[in-house]
Amino acid sequence: MIDLKLSGQHDLMIKDRKLVLVDGVNQKAQQIKVVLLTFLGEWFLDTTIGLPYFDEILTKNPDNARIQSIFRKKIMGVKGILAVERLSLEFHLKDRVLAVQFSARTNEGVVKDKVSIKRNG
Repeated sequence: MIDLKLSGQHDLMIKDRKLVLVDGVNQKAQQIKVVLLTFLGEWFLDTTIGLPYFDEILTKNPDNARIQSIFRKKIMGVKGILAVERLSLEFHLKDRVLAVQFSARTNEGVVKDKVSIKRNG
């Protein structure tokens, strides 16, 4: 599958006045990041899309087993993902950041990446 490539700031990437495309393992990594960075209720066209960060994940007493399950399910929901080989969650309470590292197997190879989610307020 081919997709529009996003920059590190999650904007469309443009090079020589043209949109840049991404495919293969890099497209899968980008798609997983988009899924993991979407908060439940954030997209006005479908408020059922996203992760329940405020209700279940970035809470005062998080249930780590439940959170692992949520992340695995969301990663496995990305088209072309065959298995989640590794998933690591690290809460930085002082900074109110959740660092997620993952490794997932696809038909095209292994995707390894990390995502940081910050709770403001």
